[in-house]
Amino acid sequence: MGKRRMHYFAAGFGALVLAVVVLLVQSGTRRSDKIILAQPVSDGTSGSAGGEQSEILRSVRLTPETVQLAINTLSRPVTYSRSQMVELFWSGGKGETASTVAVSGSRTRVDTAGPGGTRHMLVQGSTAAVWYDDEEEWTVLCSEDFTADAAARMPTYEEVLLLPVMDILQADYQDRDGTGCIYVATAENERGYADKYWVSVSTGLLVAAERTCNGELVYRFTASPLDSDQPEDSLFLLPDGSTLEEAAEGAE
Repeated sequence: MGKRRMHYFAAGFGALVLAVVVLLVQSGTRRSDKIILAQPVSDGTSGSAGGEQSEILRSVRLTPETVQLAINTLSRPVTYSRSQMVELFWSGGKGETASTVAVSGSRTRVDTAGPGGTRHMLVQGSTAAVWYDDEEEWTVLCSEDFTADAAARMPTYEEVLLLPVMDILQADYQDRDGTGCIYVATAENERGYADKYWVSVSTGLLVAAERTCNGELVYRFTASPLDSDQPEDSLFLLPDGSTLEEAAEGAE
Protein backbone atom coordinates (compact mmCIF):
# COMPACT_ATOMS: atom_id res chain seq x y z
CA MET A 1 0.00 0.00 0.00
CA GLY A 2 1.49 3.37 -1.04
CA LYS A 3 2.35 6.17 1.37
CA ARG A 4 -0.65 8.24 0.24
CA ARG A 5 -3.00 5.32 0.95
CA MET A 6 -1.33 4.64 4.31
CA HIS A 7 -1.69 8.28 5.39
CA TYR A 8 -5.34 8.28 4.25
CA PHE A 9 -6.05 5.05 6.08
CA ALA A 10 -4.30 6.14 9.30
CA ALA A 11 -6.26 9.37 9.42
CA GLY A 12 -9.54 7.68 8.53
CA PHE A 13 -9.12 4.86 11.02
CA GLY A 14 -8.20 7.31 13.79
CA ALA A 15 -11.36 9.31 13.10
CA LEU A 16 -13.41 6.10 13.08
CA VAL A 17 -12.13 5.01 16.48
CA LEU A 18 -12.68 8.48 17.92
CA ALA A 19 -16.27 8.58 16.63
CA VAL A 20 -17.04 5.17 18.11
CA VAL A 21 -15.48 6.01 21.47
CA VAL A 22 -17.52 9.22 21.66
CA LEU A 23 -20.68 7.17 21.15
CA LEU A 24 -20.14 4.86 24.11
CA VAL A 25 -21.64 5.62 27.47
CA GLN A 26 -19.52 4.37 30.35
CA SER A 27 -21.34 3.31 33.47
CA GLY A 28 -22.15 0.40 35.76
CA THR A 29 -24.78 -2.28 35.42
CA ARG A 30 -28.18 -2.22 37.04
CA ARG A 31 -31.17 -4.33 36.07
CA SER A 32 -34.72 -4.85 37.18
CA ASP A 33 -36.60 -8.14 37.24
CA LYS A 34 -39.99 -6.45 36.97
CA ILE A 35 -42.00 -6.95 33.78
CA ILE A 36 -45.53 -5.57 33.35
CA LEU A 37 -47.63 -7.46 30.79
CA ALA A 38 -50.04 -5.66 28.50
CA GLN A 39 -52.10 -6.57 25.43
CA PRO A 40 -50.08 -8.03 22.50
CA VAL A 41 -49.36 -5.64 19.64
CA SER A 42 -48.87 -7.11 16.18
CA ASP A 43 -46.13 -5.71 13.94
CA GLY A 44 -47.69 -7.03 10.74
CA THR A 45 -45.34 -10.03 10.42
CA SER A 46 -47.10 -12.50 12.70
CA GLY A 47 -47.09 -15.14 9.98
CA SER A 48 -43.34 -15.69 10.39
CA ALA A 49 -41.26 -16.97 13.28
CA GLY A 50 -39.71 -13.53 13.63
CA GLY A 51 -43.19 -12.00 13.69
CA GLU A 52 -44.31 -14.36 16.46
CA GLN A 53 -41.24 -13.48 18.52
CA SER A 54 -41.77 -9.74 18.03
CA GLU A 55 -45.46 -10.05 18.95
CA ILE A 56 -44.56 -11.84 22.19
CA LEU A 57 -41.90 -9.24 22.94
CA ARG A 58 -44.30 -6.39 22.28
CA SER A 59 -46.71 -7.81 24.84
CA VAL A 60 -44.29 -6.45 27.45
CA ARG A 61 -45.01 -2.87 28.45
CA LEU A 62 -41.69 -1.06 28.15
CA THR A 63 -40.48 1.26 30.88
CA PRO A 64 -36.98 2.34 31.89
CA GLU A 65 -37.15 -0.50 34.43
CA THR A 66 -38.03 -3.25 31.90
CA VAL A 67 -36.37 -2.19 28.63
CA GLN A 68 -33.02 -3.81 29.47
CA LEU A 69 -34.73 -7.16 29.99
CA ALA A 70 -36.53 -6.75 26.65
CA ILE A 71 -33.35 -5.87 24.75
CA ASN A 72 -31.57 -8.78 26.38
CA THR A 73 -33.99 -11.17 24.64
CA LEU A 74 -32.97 -9.92 21.18
CA SER A 75 -30.35 -11.54 18.97
CA ARG A 76 -28.94 -10.44 15.65
CA PRO A 77 -29.38 -12.53 12.48
CA VAL A 78 -26.54 -14.90 11.62
CA THR A 79 -26.50 -13.83 7.98
CA TYR A 80 -27.67 -10.63 6.28
CA SER A 81 -26.61 -7.63 4.25
CA ARG A 82 -27.80 -4.03 4.22
CA SER A 83 -26.75 -0.42 3.62
CA GLN A 84 -25.92 1.95 6.46
CA MET A 85 -25.46 5.72 6.66
CA VAL A 86 -23.57 7.69 9.30
CA GLU A 87 -23.95 11.46 9.48
CA LEU A 88 -21.84 13.75 11.67
CA PHE A 89 -23.06 17.30 12.34
CA TRP A 90 -21.10 20.34 13.42
CA SER A 91 -21.60 24.08 13.46
CA GLY A 92 -22.15 25.17 9.87
CA GLY A 93 -21.98 21.78 8.19
CA LYS A 94 -22.11 18.00 8.21
CA GLY A 95 -20.39 14.95 6.78
CA GLU A 96 -21.82 11.60 5.82
CA THR A 97 -20.45 8.13 5.17
CA ALA A 98 -22.32 5.37 3.34
CA SER A 99 -21.41 1.71 3.82
CA THR A 100 -22.60 -1.66 2.61
CA VAL A 101 -22.38 -4.35 5.29
CA ALA A 102 -22.51 -8.12 4.74
CA VAL A 103 -22.49 -10.62 7.62
CA SER A 104 -22.04 -14.37 7.54
CA GLY A 105 -21.57 -15.97 10.94
CA SER A 106 -18.47 -14.47 12.55
CA ARG A 107 -17.37 -12.80 9.30
CA THR A 108 -18.26 -9.22 8.38
CA ARG A 109 -17.43 -7.20 5.30
CA VAL A 110 -17.81 -3.42 5.22
CA ASP A 111 -17.44 -1.46 1.98
CA THR A 112 -17.32 2.29 2.58
CA ALA A 113 -17.30 4.94 -0.14
CA GLY A 114 -15.08 7.95 0.52
CA PRO A 115 -13.37 10.84 -1.30
CA GLY A 116 -10.19 8.76 -1.69
CA GLY A 117 -11.99 5.72 -3.08
CA THR A 118 -13.85 2.75 -1.66
CA ARG A 119 -12.43 1.16 1.46
CA HIS A 120 -12.97 -2.58 1.78
CA MET A 121 -12.68 -4.15 5.23
CA LEU A 122 -13.01 -7.75 6.35
CA VAL A 123 -13.51 -8.27 10.08
CA GLN A 124 -13.50 -11.46 12.10
CA GLY A 125 -13.17 -11.26 15.86
CA SER A 126 -10.45 -8.73 16.70
CA THR A 127 -8.72 -9.05 13.30
CA ALA A 128 -9.36 -6.93 10.21
CA ALA A 129 -7.90 -6.57 6.73
CA VAL A 130 -8.19 -3.34 4.74
CA TRP A 131 -7.62 -2.43 1.11
CA TYR A 132 -8.86 0.22 -1.33
CA ASP A 133 -10.61 0.04 -4.69
CA ASP A 134 -9.05 -2.69 -6.86
CA GLU A 135 -5.76 -2.91 -4.99
CA GLU A 136 -4.14 -6.32 -4.70
CA GLU A 137 -2.43 -5.53 -1.39
CA TRP A 138 -4.01 -5.15 2.03
CA THR A 139 -3.11 -4.28 5.60
CA VAL A 140 -3.91 -6.60 8.52
CA LEU A 141 -4.95 -4.98 11.81
CA CYS A 142 -5.28 -6.75 15.16
CA SER A 143 -6.76 -5.20 18.28
CA GLU A 144 -8.75 -6.66 21.15
CA ASP A 145 -10.83 -3.46 21.21
CA PHE A 146 -11.76 -3.58 17.53
CA THR A 147 -15.21 -4.81 16.43
CA ALA A 148 -17.25 -5.13 13.26
CA ASP A 149 -19.58 -2.42 14.61
CA ALA A 150 -16.61 -0.08 14.90
CA ALA A 151 -15.66 -0.81 11.30
CA ALA A 152 -19.10 0.35 10.20
CA ARG A 153 -19.09 3.27 12.66
CA MET A 154 -22.25 1.87 14.21
CA PRO A 155 -23.02 2.37 17.89
CA THR A 156 -23.50 -0.86 19.79
CA TYR A 157 -27.02 -0.68 21.18
CA GLU A 158 -26.17 -3.44 23.69
CA GLU A 159 -24.45 -0.67 25.67
CA VAL A 160 -27.96 0.13 26.92
CA LEU A 161 -27.70 -3.03 29.02
CA LEU A 162 -24.89 -1.41 31.02
CA LEU A 163 -26.80 1.76 31.90
CA PRO A 164 -28.09 2.43 35.38
CA VAL A 165 -31.88 2.58 35.14
CA MET A 166 -31.80 6.18 36.38
CA ASP A 167 -29.89 7.11 33.18
CA ILE A 168 -32.69 5.82 30.91
CA LEU A 169 -35.00 8.74 30.24
CA GLN A 170 -37.62 7.02 28.07
CA ALA A 171 -38.42 3.54 26.74
CA ASP A 172 -41.34 2.43 24.58
CA TYR A 173 -42.31 0.97 21.21
CA GLN A 174 -42.10 3.21 18.15
CA ASP A 175 -42.47 2.80 14.42
CA ARG A 176 -39.33 3.89 12.60
CA ASP A 177 -39.67 4.03 8.81
CA GLY A 178 -42.23 1.21 8.87
CA THR A 179 -40.27 -1.00 11.29
CA GLY A 180 -41.56 -1.78 14.78
CA CYS A 181 -38.79 -0.87 17.20
CA ILE A 182 -37.80 -0.75 20.83
CA TYR A 183 -37.00 2.91 21.44
CA VAL A 184 -34.61 4.00 24.20
CA ALA A 185 -33.60 7.55 25.08
CA THR A 186 -30.89 8.29 27.64
CA ALA A 187 -30.54 11.32 29.87
CA GLU A 188 -27.71 13.78 29.22
CA ASN A 189 -24.46 12.74 30.83
CA GLU A 190 -22.03 15.08 32.59
CA ARG A 191 -20.64 16.21 29.22
CA GLY A 192 -24.06 17.01 27.80
CA TYR A 193 -24.37 13.95 25.52
CA ALA A 194 -27.62 12.00 25.17
CA ASP A 195 -28.43 9.01 22.95
CA LYS A 196 -31.49 7.59 21.22
CA TYR A 197 -31.75 4.06 19.82
CA TRP A 198 -34.36 2.34 17.62
CA VAL A 199 -33.90 -1.47 17.63
CA SER A 200 -36.04 -3.73 15.44
CA VAL A 201 -38.13 -6.14 17.51
CA SER A 202 -38.22 -8.64 14.64
CA THR A 203 -34.51 -8.70 13.66
CA GLY A 204 -32.68 -7.47 16.75
CA LEU A 205 -30.71 -5.05 14.55
CA LEU A 206 -30.20 -1.36 15.16
CA VAL A 207 -32.42 0.56 12.73
CA ALA A 208 -31.42 4.09 13.73
CA ALA A 209 -29.54 6.00 16.41
CA GLU A 210 -28.95 9.64 17.27
CA ARG A 211 -26.63 11.49 19.61
CA THR A 212 -27.09 15.06 20.79
CA CYS A 213 -24.75 17.36 22.67
CA ASN A 214 -26.49 19.95 24.80
CA GLY A 215 -29.61 19.39 22.72
CA GLU A 216 -27.89 19.75 19.32
CA LEU A 217 -27.75 16.77 16.93
CA VAL A 218 -24.14 15.68 16.37
CA TYR A 219 -24.49 12.09 15.10
CA ARG A 220 -27.13 10.06 13.24
CA PHE A 221 -27.10 6.43 12.12
CA THR A 222 -29.69 4.96 9.76
CA ALA A 223 -29.92 1.57 8.05
CA SER A 224 -31.89 0.18 5.13
CA PRO A 225 -34.12 -2.90 5.47
CA LEU A 226 -31.95 -5.99 5.61
CA ASP A 227 -31.55 -8.64 2.94
CA SER A 228 -31.65 -11.96 4.81
CA ASP A 229 -30.22 -14.03 1.94
CA GLN A 230 -26.88 -15.70 2.53
CA PRO A 231 -24.11 -13.39 1.19
CA GLU A 232 -21.76 -14.94 -1.35
CA ASP A 233 -18.68 -16.55 0.21
CA SER A 234 -16.49 -14.66 -2.27
CA LEU A 235 -17.34 -11.42 -0.43
CA PHE A 236 -15.32 -12.62 2.55
CA LEU A 237 -12.12 -13.32 0.63
CA LEU A 238 -9.12 -11.05 0.15
CA PRO A 239 -8.15 -9.84 -3.36
CA ASP A 240 -5.92 -12.89 -3.93
CA GLY A 241 -8.65 -15.31 -2.87
CA SER A 242 -7.21 -16.08 0.57
CA THR A 243 -9.12 -15.87 3.85
CA LEU A 244 -8.64 -13.41 6.67
CA GLU A 245 -7.42 -16.23 8.94
CA GLU A 246 -4.71 -17.11 6.42
CA ALA A 247 -3.67 -13.45 6.12
CA ALA A 248 -3.52 -13.09 9.91
CA GLU A 249 -1.34 -16.18 10.24
CA GLY A 250 0.99 -14.84 7.56
CA ALA A 251 1.26 -11.50 9.36
CA GLU A 252 2.41 -13.09 12.64
